[in-house]
Amino acid sequence: MTFHEKSRGIALVANLAVWGWYFVIVARAVAAGYPDEPYPMWLMVPVIGALTIIHVVAHIVVAVMNPSEANEGLDERGRAIGYRASAWGYDILCVGVFAVIVASFFWWNSFMIVNSLMFAFILAETVRYAIEIRAYRRGLA
Repeated sequence: MTFHEKSRGIALVANLAVWGWYFVIVARAVAAGYPDEPYPMWLMVPVIGALTIIHVVAHIVVAVMNPSEANEGLDERGRAIGYRASAWGYDILCVGVFAVIVASFFWWNSFMIVNSLMFAFILAETVRYAIEIRAYRRGLA
């Protein structure tokens, strides 16, 4: 497993765990009728902080375990995998943003709009990481 593949795996697991926890809290707030709107919105700050710490620590550990691999740049295959995965992620993001725009004309408030846009962004990034990992594992380019 290359450093870049490990990096995408770290990002995928961290996104699923930390943002998953955040969106469970948001879903509970929505189910309860938005009892305290600012609270879930302010949770984004520690979530982003936790993700930053997880990424930095995990990447340092992986880089220390194999420093020569960490210093390598992406080859042509790695760049092609990244381009393809980014295209899929971008398509998902565009559909999500369009859906939020349409929904905002009808019944959504700022709480729902902000969290739905964040969900679309996180979903797009998570799909991008998953596609990159799959492509690395299958030897696709």
